[in-house]
Amino acid sequence: MSPRVPFRRWLAASLIAVSLAAQSSAAAVGVVPNAVVPASVDSVAPAAVALTAGLASLARRPAVAVPSVHPSAARTVPKPATPKPTPKPAVAKPVAKPKPPSAATAFHGRNHVWIPALGINRSISFFPCSRSRPPDNYVYRWGCAGRNNVYLLGHAYSVFKPLHDAYVRGRLHKGMLVVYADGNGRVRSYRVSYWKVVSPVGADWAWAAQSRPSMTLQTCLGAQSQWRLIVRLVAV
Repeated sequence: MSPRVPFRRWLAASLIAVSLAAQSSAAAVGVVPNAVVPASVDSVAPAAVALTAGLASLARRPAVAVPSVHPSAARTVPKPATPKPTPKPAVAKPVAKPKPPSAATAFHGRNHVWIPALGINRSISFFPCSRSRPPDNYVYRWGCAGRNNVYLLGHAYSVFKPLHDAYVRGRLHKGMLVVYADGNGRVRSYRVSYWKVVSPVGADWAWAAQSRPSMTLQTCLGAQSQWRLIVRLVAV
């Protein structure tokens, strides 16, 4: 301070300079002081001191960072994964059991007989009702039988031996299958219904006509072939 300038005037000038500097700083940060600097030095001094202290306090506050709103800085929230539908377990389809072949598909021919359970697979010859000569070693269809009665006969020691042995050994049973092909190639199945052992005399019932399609098998029994085994079957 120059000795030529009174202290009071120097102080007033210094306060005015400080006040102007404070106003410039406040305008820079967007603060517009509401107070108007008084002309009087006495009233200016306290206001300038308070303003100076306020600016000093503002300068000491730490800077607060403003959150960025830039899209790249925004937090990405992952979308929940869409659950995939659980596949239904495959249901196994039931396998249809194959049907046994019918007589028409498994057997074919003309004038033929099959008894699968006994291993008989023979051609058939015709035996006229008027024939007096004994049968040869064949399976015959007898011409004396009535309607609906396919009458087959054969020797017990040869062509119908399996039938003879089945009866003797207890292997003949109801329901046994016999398949027959007539002279036109029509194939039909029959099953055993019952059997009898009878005398050759008085067996007219065996070759009589039947009310439903039937079959009769005949062979001999006994040491002297003195009996007849008659097996009756019905069509199925």
